[in-house]
Amino acid sequence: MPWRGPRYPGEFPSLGWSLLEWWAEFLPAPNDADSPFLLTDEQARLVIRWYAVDPVTGAFLFRRGASRRSKGWGKSPLEAGKAIGELAGPVRFAGWDAYGEPVGRPWGTAGDPPPWVQLAAVSEDQTDNTYGALYDMLVANDGRAADELRIDVGLTRCFLRDRPGKLEPVTASAGSREGQRITYAVLDETHLWLLSNGGRKLARTLRRNVAKMQGRSYETTNSYTPGEQSVAEETHKAVKKAAAGIFYDAVEAPEVSEDAPDAVLRAALAVAYGDAHWVDLDRLVAEIRDPDTEWEDALKFFFNRPADDRLKAVEEKRWTSLARPDIQVPRGARIGLGFDGSISDDATALRACTVIDGKPHTFVIRVWTRPPKAPRGWRIPRSEVHETVAWAFDYYRVGLMLCDPAKWHTEIEGWAQTYGDERVIFFDTNSLIRMSRACDRWLTAVAESLYSHDGDAITTDHVLAMHRKKVHLREEDDDGRTKYVFVKGPDRRKIDAGIADVLALQAAMTMPDEEPTADPWAVYA
Repeated sequence: MPWRGPRYPGEFPSLGWSLLEWWAEFLPAPNDADSPFLLTDEQARLVIRWYAVDPVTGAFLFRRGASRRSKGWGKSPLEAGKAIGELAGPVRFAGWDAYGEPVGRPWGTAGDPPPWVQLAAVSEDQTDNTYGALYDMLVANDGRAADELRIDVGLTRCFLRDRPGKLEPVTASAGSREGQRITYAVLDETHLWLLSNGGRKLARTLRRNVAKMQGRSYETTNSYTPGEQSVAEETHKAVKKAAAGIFYDAVEAPEVSEDAPDAVLRAALAVAYGDAHWVDLDRLVAEIRDPDTEWEDALKFFFNRPADDRLKAVEEKRWTSLARPDIQVPRGARIGLGFDGSISDDATALRACTVIDGKPHTFVIRVWTRPPKAPRGWRIPRSEVHETVAWAFDYYRVGLMLCDPAKWHTEIEGWAQTYGDERVIFFDTNSLIRMSRACDRWLTAVAESLYSHDGDAITTDHVLAMHRKKVHLREEDDDGRTKYVFVKGPDRRKIDAGIADVLALQAAMTMPDEEPTADPWAVYA
């Protein structure tokens, strides 16, 4: 007979119900071998949904799935249970019983191919996340579960005793995986699966392999880093595009700020962790408050938030609060200049910084950007740049000009000859030591409201597009503080005027003291 039909709105048939019972009968709970493997209500709902079948054909509704959850939520034990089920449990649709309920059977029976389960990761240590939990379940209580399920358990793989079937962790290259007849794949920690380490290729290979066997794959991951194009991020994009047959489970904490009260952090964590009763939320708050815990890591691992804002150099509200468009810098004021140049695609920016009432203030001299309908081959008008630099040196007293030399070496050398090589300095923004110090000065000034800016619209757009990137310095240059440089974000928006602002502040704060004149007011005459 067919499925009995829904007993309440939204009900659907699923093999998940029988799998939950099978787990409770055969598997012990993680870290408690004397108790059965029982899930929380939240986890049980996910399993039931993942194993949902079509009420007519009995085919699974989902071909691949993913869970993006906070660290410690219980992803690894849950996937370990699924993997054991896919090796020896009732996970293949075998029809409907007399009551109209779906019935499952193991792989390798009724003409099915034998089960071949792979736990995949991009490093050997990562495979231990799931395989370690799986191994402990099977060998607990002198191997009771392994004996009852007829599984030979090894440190590196498992085999069925009475029929073909195996489960193994894998970290080999994608090429060596191609064509294997796997029936289920767990892709672990997919936020670390990148193009650079072969993770993206491995994921595609595993999915092809399970597809030809009518099998399925499931990802587990913490929050991904936007712009890295990890497997986790690409799956998220696929779900947003409504790609068919993907099951997606992701619960993010509400947006929180680093300076929020502990009670607010705890309430946000409670949302992310749901009914994971084993998680001590107060302990997590203490860990988040630890000076050695970076806020970006807390957002990623505990709050499960992949938002780009966590990597931005400055939040819009903070930047806007520092705007002082009312400040007019007079002719003859002593300034530092910051220059960041390009040829065509990026912008070329010249910004200045002066000190007013003991506080630095940055302002725009000029920014050149590519016009919206510029013809092919358009270039930054270098003659205009020369004229603007000349005007700045004539109108103000320039104490120091820091210039990013990329593709402007000849011009900068000419400015150094004209205005003095002690005042015009090459400042390679690719030099991690020098640039990280300048960025650190700028970040401190912004965070502590130690400077102001003119609110220029183009500069604001570029500053808000800047993202922080951690850098690792030589041991002798490392003072123990986290260092950053500013880079483009995943949207590739321009940041040149923002970099010029950083250089202008650095120039004003490091330019040599000016020798006094006989008449200090003469420069304003």
